[in-house]
Amino acid sequence: MSVRACYRGCLALVLSGLLMAGTANACSYDGLAVDLSLAHPASLGVSLALQQAYLNKHLARPLPLPGGFGMRRTLHQLESLRSHPALGAEDFSLLLVEPGLWVRFSAQGVTLHAPPPGPGEAVVVTGEGVLLALRNGKLDVHQALRDGLLHIEGNTRDAVVASWLKAYPQTTQASID
Repeated sequence: MSVRACYRGCLALVLSGLLMAGTANACSYDGLAVDLSLAHPASLGVSLALQQAYLNKHLARPLPLPGGFGMRRTLHQLESLRSHPALGAEDFSLLLVEPGLWVRFSAQGVTLHAPPPGPGEAVVVTGEGVLLALRNGKLDVHQALRDGLLHIEGNTRDAVVASWLKAYPQTTQASID
C-alpha cells in the first residue's frame, strides 16, 4: 500500500468518525454533501417539488453560489424571516433542503447549524427559492403548502401556519397555477 493510499484511508476514517460522532451539524455550504433522507422525512418530497417548480419555471431558481457566497445570501433570507413581526410568536426549526441547513428560530434569536428538532417540535421544511418567492409576493403560503414546496409540522403546527399566513398573505401576483 502506498503512503498516499494510507494517508487517504486515515483521513477518511477521521472524517467519518467526526461525522458519526455528531460533532458538527454542517451543511453543503461547509463543503459536505447532504443526505436528504436523513435530514428530515419531508425533505426529499419538498426537494422534488422544488425541482419540479424550477423545471416548470413556476419558481425562479436561485443562482448557485459557492460556500460563503451562498451562505451570505441565505443569511440575508434568514434575517428577513427573523425580523418579520408575524413570525416571532412561535418557535420553530427551519430546514433549507438545498444546503441541508438547520436553523432554529426562538425568542432568544436565530441559531444556525442547529441540531434537528425533537419529536413534536415545530418544523418548517422548504427551499431558498420558496423564501424568495414568498418575500417577493410571487407565491403565497397556501400555494406553497398545497404544492409541497413548504412543509410545516409539529405540536404547534396550526399556530406556525397561521404566523406564516400572516407574514405572507395571499397575493394576486402568485406565479404557481
